This record gives sequence, structure tokens and C-alpha cells, in this order.
Amino acid sequence: MRVLITGGTGNLGVSVCKAFLKDGCTVRLLCHRKKVGSPGSNLEMVWGDITQPDSVRKAVDGVDAVVHMAGIIQPLTETKPELAARVNVGGTETLVRSIKNRGDNIPLVFTSSAAVFGPCPDATEPLSPDRNPSNPTTVYAQTKLRSENLIKESGINYVILRLTSVPHMRLKVSEFKTQMFTIPLKNRIEFCHTDDLALAILNAVKNFDKVKGNTLMIGGGPSQQMLFEDMLRTILGSFGLPLPPRHKFSVEPFPLDWYDTTRSQELLKFQHKTIDDYCRDLAGQFPAPLITLMRHFIGPVFGRFLVRLV
Repeated sequence: MRVLITGGTGNLGVSVCKAFLKDGCTVRLLCHRKKVGSPGSNLEMVWGDITQPDSVRKAVDGVDAVVHMAGIIQPLTETKPELAARVNVGGTETLVRSIKNRGDNIPLVFTSSAAVFGPCPDATEPLSPDRNPSNPTTVYAQTKLRSENLIKESGINYVILRLTSVPHMRLKVSEFKTQMFTIPLKNRIEFCHTDDLALAILNAVKNFDKVKGNTLMIGGGPSQQMLFEDMLRTILGSFGLPLPPRHKFSVEPFPLDWYDTTRSQELLKFQHKTIDDYCRDLAGQFPAPLITLMRHFIGPVFGRFLVRLV
């Protein structure tokens, strides 16, 4: 099977590409030349732009399925809304048109966002597309919902996967600082490991006849539903660090919550890893002596001072 993945060089896209390659698929990437080195085995490159019809037509030609992950994310979407609309919505429209023009209605898996629900501070049950309306409050979420709607109205075969927040395996301190304090400590949040996300997308392609036409939530499941302070304490604690001072965090409800993944887990069978697995994987990227030093000396002695500098 040959699968086109747009956005395959992004933080989450890399994990998705690896999952398809490991499964024996040929992966084609639509990407800018400057972002990728030499292709490996079973990896094809189409150099171009998701907003350019010629690039997209070449990328779609000859593939058996499309996974659409390309797009601009926050905070850039909020500072450049016109660019966000052109790339996120316009790029999706260009891709959908190219799929339709092929005439054989190949499967499209679109990765949307749980942020389309908007903040739901009064919710008492996990959110579901069948029960809860969309109320996007950010430019990013608005572009995701607009893309969802144009896909649904296009007449092509699709499945929409609304993703919870999935922490990257390689955290940049600058991004971590920017995003961390925008979420209230008492905000509900559902963790999902990048490997589980990749498996959900892979299984959506492999079992497309079972999932087509659905909008499914992708999260870690009930065992991974927690408050943001619990998730943050677990991640920072794996390095021996405490929570930053509480006054640094926003008190405005954030568009993340708990989700009803009963149907998606039944169809895609992707929930295998936990936040503890993520912390082990994250710590495993550093030399073991450094992690030991962080947990048993630097964290306990200097941790409170260090997190105040963040």
C-alpha cells in the first residue's frame, strides 16, 4: 500500500510515518525540500506546497490512501490568521479537490483537533462529537472545524480523527514555556502517547471500511484522564522537578478536556501506552547519569529555583 502523508515531517507526523513504514507500507511525503534529507527505503518525496494544486496533484497521483496532517498550529495561527486560513483550510480544500479529480474516491484520514469543542468548564461527562456541539474559540480550532465541514460536504470517503493534546517526544524549552502557562492547573486534560496516536491513524487506514464517515475522538482513554497539574507534575517529576509557582498559570478555561473514546477504541484498538511510558521515553533521550543527577540532586536541591526561572 502506498500512503500519502501531508505534514509527515512535523513532530507528530514523524511518528506516524514510522508506524506506516514499520507496517510495510510505502510512504509518500509532500514537503518542502529544506525540511527533509535523503529518503530512506520505502519513502518517497514530492517537493511542494499543500496550497499549490500542481504539487498536491502530483502527490495524490498513484497513492492508495491519504493522511492529511499538514497545517499551521498555535501560536502562529493566532498571530497570522490569514496565513492560517490559507494553509489549513485552503490546503485542505486543494487536497480534497485533487482526490475528487482522481475519480476513484481513495480514503482520506484527516487529523482534526479536540480544540474544536472550545472550553467546556461546566462539562461533567467526557466530550463526544455526538453529544457536544463545536464552539471553537481560537483561530486554530476554527480552521480545523472549517476543514472538517468542507471534507464532510465534499462527497469523498473520509474519517475525521479529533486529537487530544499529544505531547511531543522532543520538547523545546521555548515551546514548553509558551504553552504550559496558558492551561489552568485544574483544567481537565486527557493524555495520549504519540505511538498510540500513530497506531490509531495506521489502523484507520487499514480498517477504513469500518470507520469511514465517522468523526472519532483520539485520546488515551479513561485511565489517562487527569487534571493538567497531575500531568505536569508527572512529567516534571520524572526529572526531579516540582511544579512552577501556581500564580504563573492562567485561570481562563482552556479548550482541552476528557473525551469519550469508547467508539474509537472499539474500532481502532490503539490505546496501549500511558503517561508513565511517555516519561520513560522522554527521559531515555538523555544520558542515564544526567537523569540520576537530576532526580537525586539537582531537582531536590535546586528544583524550586529552576522552575521559577521558566
